[in-house]
Amino acid sequence: MTLLIVEGRKYRLGAITGEDPLWSIPVDEKTMALEVLHQPSAQPSTLFVRAGEKVIRVSVRGHEALRVYFVEVNGRPLTVNLEQDLSYDATSESVIVDGPALVSSPMAGKIASVKASVDSRVEEGQSLIVLEAMKMENEIASPRSGTVKDLYVKRGDLVKAGDKLCLII
Repeated sequence: MTLLIVEGRKYRLGAITGEDPLWSIPVDEKTMALEVLHQPSAQPSTLFVRAGEKVIRVSVRGHEALRVYFVEVNGRPLTVNLEQDLSYDATSESVIVDGPALVSSPMAGKIASVKASVDSRVEEGQSLIVLEAMKMENEIASPRSGTVKDLYVKRGDLVKAGDKLCLII
């Protein structure tokens, strides 16, 4: 796990997914959706990105070998460091779940489709729900093999990060 340290405050970063211009960035317990709007050709280290309803100008320069970066967000200077979190136990994400697994929404969005039904058998990694967020469709996968006990959402529902989607037993 990578630690992002901004002005002394630490954030845990997960694996960044997506492709230009839409990216999903796991930060601590939430996932941020970013859209790269414009990269001025004269300034290769400057980006305009949309995060939610905000458009932000981000300029980055730094020393990649030292993993220290100088960042300006809308003109405000910040010092950013990247470190490996040695206290993080990578095996904790891949532990076999013995009990029920409550599947929650990783971000706010709209339920585009529900691919499982109550009492259906699912395998670990199988797509359960498609969540539309910032014009991207995100597949929500089953964290374990089991049976869908409860579905808490239906197509068209709006959800927030952390809302219950379904229960696997």
